[in-house]
Amino acid sequence: MGMNPDLFVLSFVSGNYDDFCSDEASIRKGFNAVLSCFHLTDNYYHYYKKNVPAKVSAFPKLKDFQIFLSSKTPFFEDIQSIANAYKHLYTSGKTHVTVESGGAITSIQIQGSDVVEIDGCEIDDKGRLVVVYTRKDGTKARLREALDHVIHVWDTILP
Repeated sequence: MGMNPDLFVLSFVSGNYDDFCSDEASIRKGFNAVLSCFHLTDNYYHYYKKNVPAKVSAFPKLKDFQIFLSSKTPFFEDIQSIANAYKHLYTSGKTHVTVESGGAITSIQIQGSDVVEIDGCEIDDKGRLVVVYTRKDGTKARLREALDHVIHVWDTILP
């Protein structure tokens, strides 16, 4: 039957999101939050396609559901691109990687064993380091802001 979306959120999305929120300068925690948040799309679509087809009947393909989610917040495409970029992080000993993935991020810099910056960390209004990324159009966003928006969309979709 597969893991239902509510259990997927409880098992992965919520915990990874909370971990990242408590340490917004950790790209490892940020990527974990992004991956589970984005892959909730696959989980939701395929679970309901198999078990309650009426819930996703408006979306003949997964891509159609992704387009729908993108219409709810532009941050969905950012999260999708960052999740896709994760599997292309090969550095071969270099400390700078260019990532071409659907428009969200353009570069990643690795510093130290656990601190990785997506175009740098910035200091927020409370004096904390936070992960930011730059889109190909040059605009910047905080990773936390993107996750907050996408999770809010999920909160309106999930029962």
